[in-house]
Amino acid sequence: MRRSGGFTLIEVMLAVLIGGLLLSSIYGVFGAVSAARDRLEDEGILYHQARIFFDRVGGELSSMRMTALGDRSVLEGGTTVQGTVYLEFNTELVSPLQRQRGGLSRVRYELRQEEGSLTLYRSEEMLLANLAASEPLVFISGLKTFGIRYYAAGQWHTSWTSNQPPQMVEFQFEVDSAHDGSVPFRSSFVLTGGRG
Repeated sequence: MRRSGGFTLIEVMLAVLIGGLLLSSIYGVFGAVSAARDRLEDEGILYHQARIFFDRVGGELSSMRMTALGDRSVLEGGTTVQGTVYLEFNTELVSPLQRQRGGLSRVRYELRQEEGSLTLYRSEEMLLANLAASEPLVFISGLKTFGIRYYAAGQWHTSWTSNQPPQMVEFQFEVDSAHDGSVPFRSSFVLTGGRG
């Protein structure tokens, strides 16, 4: 008797089962890699926003004018009437578009509640050119928390109104992340000439 060539039903079913297991494990690996890539892209955007903020505010604070101009203090901060955080100070580091109008500006960072999240706005007023303050621009959106503290005379303060700048300013905030809930950031800046 001669046996005809071919596969039995059991062999075909085993091949299909093994192929299915192999494909499902490969799909799982690709799904995990894709989720990790999306999470890293999301975190990369958040870290980029934080780095831009810290670079900008750090440069402005390091170029802060230590003498008052007019009736405004050199640096003031705290909470607005609406209960949101703000920081305002004179700086010699001005935006490139404003540079031809003078070398001193009053910068204001203000937090606003919008649609369930917090948004940080930045505006700039040229002091020597006698121009109105610029329209506040969105600096960071999607904030969960935002706080500023001022260090002087051995202790931290939540607001600052003295004519003398503090020794240090600390920023801390959390940004909502689509994958990890929220990502915290914190940085402090020592003010040269700040005594409090």
